[in-house]
Amino acid sequence: MRNKDTISYPDFEKLDFRVGEVKEATAMEGSNKLLKLLVDLGEDYGEVQILSGLAKFYTPEDLIGNKYIFLANLEPKQIMGLDSNGMMFVADDPEKFQLIPLDKSLKNGTVIR
Repeated sequence: MRNKDTISYPDFEKLDFRVGEVKEATAMEGSNKLLKLLVDLGEDYGEVQILSGLAKFYTPEDLIGNKYIFLANLEPKQIMGLDSNGMMFVADDPEKFQLIPLDKSLKNGTVIR
């Protein structure tokens, strides 16, 4: 694994990590890799669509109703004609790809520091 460039503290402060709950998840037609997620990021962001490359590892049912860490203020990116408005955090080891679930009692939109 390569090291990435060091970022300044002011750059780090720009990142807005939040607790998000997956409300809906569906397989993307035409892709064996992507799932389309509807994620509740709380009051500040509301429900947003996020496309994630989880389909090879998880079914939509594995995700619905669970809470994870999301980068909420990532610039939208078009993927297969749809906007993805954030990013879900996972552990991505060469030997294992793992979701990082959070306690369901955490409020949607809670800031992660």
